[in-house]
Amino acid sequence: MESKQKIISLIQKYLNNTCTEPELDELIQLFHREDYRNQIELLLYEHWQNTPSFQQQLDEKELGKMLHAIHQQMRIDGGKSKKGLLKRLTNYAVRAAAILFIPLLIGSLWMVYQNGTYSGSDTMITLETPLGSTLKTTLPDGTEVWQNAGTTLKYPAKFTRRNRQVELVGEAYFHVSSDKKNPFYVKTTDGTVKVTGTRFDVSAFPDDDFSSVVLEEGAVAYQLAGSGQEVALSPSEQLLYAREMGSLVKRTADVEKYISWTEGKLIFRNDPLSSVVLRLERWYNADIVLDDPTGKLGEHPFTMTVQNETLPQVLNYISQAADLSLRKDDTKSTSTAVLVKPKYTISKN
Repeated sequence: MESKQKIISLIQKYLNNTCTEPELDELIQLFHREDYRNQIELLLYEHWQNTPSFQQQLDEKELGKMLHAIHQQMRIDGGKSKKGLLKRLTNYAVRAAAILFIPLLIGSLWMVYQNGTYSGSDTMITLETPLGSTLKTTLPDGTEVWQNAGTTLKYPAKFTRRNRQVELVGEAYFHVSSDKKNPFYVKTTDGTVKVTGTRFDVSAFPDDDFSSVVLEEGAVAYQLAGSGQEVALSPSEQLLYAREMGSLVKRTADVEKYISWTEGKLIFRNDPLSSVVLRLERWYNADIVLDDPTGKLGEHPFTMTVQNETLPQVLNYISQAADLSLRKDDTKSTSTAVLVKPKYTISKN
């Protein structure tokens, strides 16, 4: 077995951003091995205890629960393919990980290898934000990224100034480090955003009818996939791509509404209930069904701000404001290791 000092050295090198690629790979492999995992947990706990900003936020008992929950949700594949390395985290584990586990989870455990190998420029790092959680990270060029719930971000391990391109599925807010000579690109299934230094939000969930780019400051250009058409945006503008119609629409946007989620709140202003429900499902990791045979219920507009409320509180407000019926459905699991999403049904009275 590797000595305690060797493991401490690897962890410390990683936390100080001095790990070489072989050392990082060795650390990942150690975490895969059951006989090392308890030892690594202990060392991480010691690191947490000695880090002032982490103290008073999580005691040893709570840490144990968090680590256990993370291990229950991890599906670690020791073979060549490491896809699904972190298949799913519980809400509790994610919140706790945001306190302690971010350095190791982001840097190591969320690394997905293209073609099942760890080989230079072919390597892609994948950051997955589970439903019910958000994530902030900093890319190697200094760009800050906030990922919304249910989002996947990929970028090259060899992320150089000449190779500043990320792939996005879901929603993310970017504060791009300025470099006019080397633009930053955000690629989605619908198109690509070209940036030289700015703040903006990109939303491209596969199950949405629209994808969107909202510019807070700076300037961006959007190019539709498979087209030479390029559209420039100015601050406080939004570009909407209607997938079914295949059309682009540029309009003035209420920027706060679209980026408030980065501050832990959701703002709805005359949004249809169908759209509200979809965002709440991702935000709270729940299933919300609209019992709406006519399709008119989903069109009902809502204006509200959600911040510290629980999902039942939010749904009760919606049902009372529009005189609707709310029912919580029974959800059961045959496994004690799996947390089942809460399920609600909204219908007309």
